[in-house]
Amino acid sequence: MKAIPDILPVHVDTSQPLGQAVVAMFKGVQEELEVEGAAPGSVKLIIFGGVAVNLYTSHRVSVDVDAEVYYFDNALPLSKDELIASLGATPEEFIDPSTGRTLALNYDLTFNTTLGPLHEDYLERAIRLGDFGESSPIHVMIASPVDLAISKLARATEQDIEDIEKLLRRGLMSAADLNRLALQAIDVYVGNKEPPSSILRNIIADYLETNDDDEAR
Repeated sequence: MKAIPDILPVHVDTSQPLGQAVVAMFKGVQEELEVEGAAPGSVKLIIFGGVAVNLYTSHRVSVDVDAEVYYFDNALPLSKDELIASLGATPEEFIDPSTGRTLALNYDLTFNTTLGPLHEDYLERAIRLGDFGESSPIHVMIASPVDLAISKLARATEQDIEDIEKLLRRGLMSAADLNRLALQAIDVYVGNKEPPSSILRNIIADYLETNDDDEAR
């Protein structure tokens, strides 16, 4: 009998090739900022998308870093736009362990957190990558599993829905928390509220139905 999993401690794994490429991408920025004498936390960003899902679950490879720079010290010698352009111009190569192919990890210059619902407290739940400590001039965060799931409700491709279900079934968030926080986020979303609301209902219903079926076996 398979019970609904308890919520597990969240672990961000950067030991795999994709995770190492993510670290390398932002270590380059860290080194540049250190040369400029930047103070700790001069740049703070948060990662969403398939890369974040991989760091939690390792279940698929993504080649685009969807990230938001949510804090930038304007005293730095380069502008925020210049920093982002630099990230976009320097892809990191890594080996996809499932195929053996060499892939290029790119910083997505088009990503925007306003394109879908996002809970107002998402930064409070974000998890810092341990590779960038308190003294680092760049702090790299990962959106929490529940906020990552909420961010995927607007586009809701087949892959997005699979990602949300994977986070649920790995026990990285509860269906109750997802439903509660997603509804709060959708309530203040400036776009069409019906599509993400409908997708959310279907995901929760499918998840609970599947677990009920598993428990009945």
